[in-house]
Amino acid sequence: MPHINVRDLSRVRTITAVLVRHGFSQLVRLAGLEVEGEPVDVKLPLARRLRMVLSDLGPTFVKLGQVLSVRPDIVPPDVIAELSLLQDQVTPASFAAVTTILEEELGGALSERFSHFEEIPLASASIAQVHRATLLDGRTVAVKVQRPGIELAIRSDLHILYSMASLLAGRLELPGLYSLEDIVAEFDTALSTELDFLQEARAALRFAESFAEHPDITSPEIYLEYSSRRMLVMALLDGESLSALLGRGGAERRLSEAESKVVMHRVMEATWQQVFEHGFFHGDPHPGNMMQLSDGRLAFLDFGLTGRISREMQDVVMTIFTGLVFQDANTVAMTLFRAGATESAVDLKGFRSEIQRLMTKYHGASLRDLGAQSTLTELVGIAARYRIRLVPEYAVLARAVSLIDGLARELIPDVDIVEEVRPYAMRLMGQRLSPERISGDAVRGLQQAQIALQDVPLQFNQLLLDLERGNIRLSTVDPEAAELRRAIHWAGLRLAVALCAASVVLSGAILISVWAPAPFGIPLMALVGIGMLLGGGFLFSALIMHILVAERIHPREWRRRALGLLRFFTSSHRE
Repeated sequence: MPHINVRDLSRVRTITAVLVRHGFSQLVRLAGLEVEGEPVDVKLPLARRLRMVLSDLGPTFVKLGQVLSVRPDIVPPDVIAELSLLQDQVTPASFAAVTTILEEELGGALSERFSHFEEIPLASASIAQVHRATLLDGRTVAVKVQRPGIELAIRSDLHILYSMASLLAGRLELPGLYSLEDIVAEFDTALSTELDFLQEARAALRFAESFAEHPDITSPEIYLEYSSRRMLVMALLDGESLSALLGRGGAERRLSEAESKVVMHRVMEATWQQVFEHGFFHGDPHPGNMMQLSDGRLAFLDFGLTGRISREMQDVVMTIFTGLVFQDANTVAMTLFRAGATESAVDLKGFRSEIQRLMTKYHGASLRDLGAQSTLTELVGIAARYRIRLVPEYAVLARAVSLIDGLARELIPDVDIVEEVRPYAMRLMGQRLSPERISGDAVRGLQQAQIALQDVPLQFNQLLLDLERGNIRLSTVDPEAAELRRAIHWAGLRLAVALCAASVVLSGAILISVWAPAPFGIPLMALVGIGMLLGGGFLFSALIMHILVAERIHPREWRRRALGLLRFFTSSHRE
């Protein structure tokens, strides 16, 4: 079990104080930690208090909130709405500290690579900040550099999160499909990717390669020879972010109605190609990560979060998309059911009814009339409620689509979104029913059948050998057998204790009846009889207590908690 290091105790106290202040003292108690301070805002909605906790705890926890805000399969819609408001705009690090990191990554002075480097950053976030610079050959670039000490701070917070998740295991049950330890592990994976700028560079290069021939969609050129794990150098594009063109931040120019339609259709076209042709998509396409360039092209920025989908997953998304557009609830329900994993029986009739209700809400309505969630996000949420566990890529894709849906609400709010995407569904149907696709699927099916048939003789021979050697055993499983065995076990134990107690009491009574003084005038047999009566009474009492409270006693759980607490203190002492 992970333990909390002594050097992290101060940070743990800060975390617990913030949790208590925002009304989560019960969570602190469940973790076995000391509750300090008094709550001040327990009347606020839980989702808002959770956002305030993450915001107060700094960069790691803000990032945790942002990661959870793209996972509708983990957190409910009201929490997603609050977490989407988390901002990580922070005070920039000093230029001297940034210079130290840059020179460590470059292996030399800034002047050896840059003729000019602006000290004031263009943007500053919790993990990195971006500076304008000029290379020695005159090219203007944007340099993304990791904040000093941020990786060490994040690793420390992650260690605390793992420890607290372990302490809460078995004490706090989440309503979704994931445990606290699962959530922390997924967050660790996502954050490790974001801390490695070379992974972001590779994702950006893959996106650029996919759209190299597209006349209207692009991304910044990446200069790998200048980039490293903590520094990313890319071309500085000439244009305005969609966030500014939508009137955010007091921008003077806004998109006209005609420009808005053009931009939205380019976003939709880019999404189509990423999902259904390239199998690789931008996972965070909000307006701040897209620019309209001076030549009219649409540019995608920041590839810290991306998703990949296999051919099989593309078929699933294609089926769901066309099923939604053409109102085929049964196909959508069965496709989601087959694509996910379940641990118990699923009410398919209820699941299909929920999807039908969702379709009815979206068809014929404009974006202005609909709620804040996108269709795919709601679908993932419905699947989670019916205990259907989808792979994380589906949830990331659903969240990406919800961001595009939100952009559409600002650009084309009065449009029926179903009719707007119908041409794309028709294209999908045409591709899926094309002779090339059908022949390709047929060839793949024949190849798989051929491989399966080739394996049949070998498998049959193995079956005969196992039968000959007696390696095959047939068994049946009765779901109630374990409970029956348990009942028989306790009944036998109680009967044995009852017989033992009865025999002890009877023997004691017989011995007391012979009240004859033994040597030295002491009635030894009578004293033994009294002792046996007391022992029998104790056994009877234990039997009664066991019958009354046996269902409430879980020795293994108490032993697990005691050992965990012991390891926690001994490990902390060794640190």
